[in-house]
Amino acid sequence: MKIKVYYDGSQRTISLPQNCHVETVKPMTVELEKTEDEIIAESLRAPIDSPTLEEFCSRYTSFLLILNDDARPTPTPRILSHVLPLIKGKDLGIVVACGTHPPPSEHDIKSIILGEHYKSLRSRLSLHDAKGSSFTDMGMTTRGTRVNINSLVRDFDAIIAINSIEPHYFAGFTGGRKSFIPGIARYDTIEANHSMALLEDASIMHLTGNPLHEDLEEAARHVSEAVPTFAINVVLDGSRRVAGAFAGNIISQLYVGAELARKLYSSTIEQLPDVLISVVHSPLDQTLYQAQKGFENCRHALRPGGIMILVASCQDGIGPTDYAGMMQSGSTVKDLADKFESAKKNYRLGWHKVGSIPGFLLNNQLWMVSRIGLAELARMHVRGFSDLQDAAYEALRLKGPNPRIVIVEDSGNVCPVAVGI
Repeated sequence: MKIKVYYDGSQRTISLPQNCHVETVKPMTVELEKTEDEIIAESLRAPIDSPTLEEFCSRYTSFLLILNDDARPTPTPRILSHVLPLIKGKDLGIVVACGTHPPPSEHDIKSIILGEHYKSLRSRLSLHDAKGSSFTDMGMTTRGTRVNINSLVRDFDAIIAINSIEPHYFAGFTGGRKSFIPGIARYDTIEANHSMALLEDASIMHLTGNPLHEDLEEAARHVSEAVPTFAINVVLDGSRRVAGAFAGNIISQLYVGAELARKLYSSTIEQLPDVLISVVHSPLDQTLYQAQKGFENCRHALRPGGIMILVASCQDGIGPTDYAGMMQSGSTVKDLADKFESAKKNYRLGWHKVGSIPGFLLNNQLWMVSRIGLAELARMHVRGFSDLQDAAYEALRLKGPNPRIVIVEDSGNVCPVAVGI
């Protein structure tokens, strides 16, 4: 049988034997009763726990827009088209919420972040730098996270934060409060919050009782109580169309939007497979640091002793140098596991993306199809392939002629769950 799989910006075809049991899961595509612009406009007229955007904008004379970077699928230019007419003639600043990500290229600022508004807005835009920007101290959470936020928030009367909501493997969901942390926070603030990713209750699609999320939420209250904030978040369907928009209070709108994201991105599978092909879509496929979400979202959906094939081109390599060093720091899987246990006592940002891998490798195999060199992958105890067809043939050789195979498309966002588990 012929199966089409996304890789490196296009669809690739692989061949599998007819007697294989193949199941494909992907984000749900919905039938839209309204246009995407109508959905967005309606959310701004009927926000959650907030005045309308028009009324909000009428109260203030200057605004800071917080926009996602190029590592998220947020249709920012489309949303900006609804916001800009309401703040025309007012003082405006824009900050791209890079968190600890590398800054976007000028091409990405133009094509992804600002789009048709590039010429009119580029001069107002700054890129957040978690280590190099200036910061203002906005208090401390009850869990001890010092809320150091880009000082631009103090230069404007109000904030409009634009984001999108998808499942997230330790924050529960993206969106909302993540515009502040990690979006425009200082490095040590992000590090303090993300250390909670090692806690058991910091898990995908889990908000209430999730310590990391609750810490983010408390920090967002510190900021939004000091500087009035209006949040605009969208949920995209499997065709990357706006299926829902949720605006208003940066805390409460997330809970409503998360329910739609849960419906669209939580997919059931019949049984745990022998081979799981986790296919990471753009923009999360740029580095392993981001593509690792495709591993985290799928690692519980594999039969013990199984093979996960992570498919992500990673055209920009592994990611931050310190993360690469962490991933390659163990001479054996056990050594890597021991180093992770030691890191728990003296957490450094990045180890949360390492921790679950050694345990997984004790009982399973992790392979990867990417542009990362095979020797580099081997130092991470990952078996590398440059071609998905070759990886599929090898998996069939090891697992027999008719294994159960699950293919998860857009695995950086999709969370597969076996029926009854």
